[in-house]
Amino acid sequence: MISAQIARWSWLALAVLQPLWHALLPAPLGARSWVLAAVATLPLLLPLRGVWRASLRSITWAGYLSMLYLVVGVTEAWANPSQRPTALLQVALVGIFVISAVVLSRSAPSRS
Repeated sequence: MISAQIARWSWLALAVLQPLWHALLPAPLGARSWVLAAVATLPLLLPLRGVWRASLRSITWAGYLSMLYLVVGVTEAWANPSQRPTALLQVALVGIFVISAVVLSRSAPSRS
């Protein structure tokens, strides 16, 4: 199913973006940190296996978790102009994931 593929790849892209953003890309005021990159990446790895297998339970929990990344992305885009492109990329990836998760859950057979 195409929505499962989109969910998989957007979640993986979000997980790859975190260490790139927080540890490798130029940060304002020299605030690059591998610790921050690890703290931002590790929660995304928890549901990765279930998201990759298109488990609705894992995708649901990943959707809840993704809201934290949405908040960080919006806040960073608003408050820090130098980080705006990366923050908006994060917001877009979360939006793509959530929309594909909703489409996937709507197309799944009901259990009732």
